[in-house]
Formats: sequence, C-alpha cells, structure tokens
Amino acid sequence: MRKRVYFLLFLGLMLSLAVGCGTPVRADLSAYGDEPILIRGLARDDFTVTAHQLAALDCASRSAAGRSPKAGTVHGVGPTLETFLVQYQKGPNDFQKIIFRARDGYTITLGPQSLQRYEIILAVANGKEPLSENEAPLRMLIPEAESSKWVRMVTEIEFVPNE
Repeated sequence: MRKRVYFLLFLGLMLSLAVGCGTPVRADLSAYGDEPILIRGLARDDFTVTAHQLAALDCASRSAAGRSPKAGTVHGVGPTLETFLVQYQKGPNDFQKIIFRARDGYTITLGPQSLQRYEIILAVANGKEPLSENEAPLRMLIPEAESSKWVRMVTEIEFVPNE
C-alpha cells in the first residue's frame, strides 16, 4: 500500500512538471502583441521582445491594489523578471540596477535591494483582459511595492550589470 501511495505521488509530480504550472495568458494580445520592447545590456547587442514572446514563457498571475484611486487594482499576468532572465543564464543579482522606460517618459530604476526583495511581474495582460492602450505593450508590476514603482507602457528595459 505504501509503495502505491509513493508511486501515485511520484506520478502526480511528474504530470505537473510535464504540463507546467504557470498561468496561461488568455487575453487577446493582437492589438499590441507584436510591438517591440527594446532590451539593452542583457546580451552583447540590444534586441527586442514582444508581448507574444513574453506570453509564451511560464507566466504568473498576481493582483495588486494601489493606494490611490488612479492606480486602482491591477491583475497582472506575465512572466516574472526572474523567469525572463533565466533564458539568458542571468538572475536579478547579476545587475546593479534595471531601468524600465515607458512611452510617456516615465522611468523607474530598481536597485539591488528592490531586485532582491520583490517579485517583479512583466505583465502582458490584466487578468483575462488585454492591457489597455494606456498600459500596453507591457506593464511592470511589483505587487508588494507602492504603485509609484509600477510602470505602464514599457517600451524599454535596460540592464546595468554589476561592475
């Protein structure tokens, strides 16, 4: 009996690994899914990614409520920063700062403390809905941080490596 229980637990674990445990992106990203997001400092040359490419990664779903009515509540769906970086054999600790730049000129710089302390979501959808025109093509969300650290309309991410 004990062997059977262990076998069933092992089988369940293997199935969950095979299926994946991320949150699939169900929103229609067609309005902005191919819009390029510039990535600097992560590879030898600058390159771009799209919301469609990010949505294909293992995604997480997190909700966060801002302190002001303007910030509202966001239900971000997308890969974590860590998931994105793993593709390039990097982690948040490899950088002294990461700069997120938005189409409207808003910029946030996250230093080592923020990179180590917070889970950062690269949201390509708002729950089951696509991002609005005022959020797309990417929204950076830090559920545990003040909404002033969130960035909407992200068009560039710059990675500044440790010296």
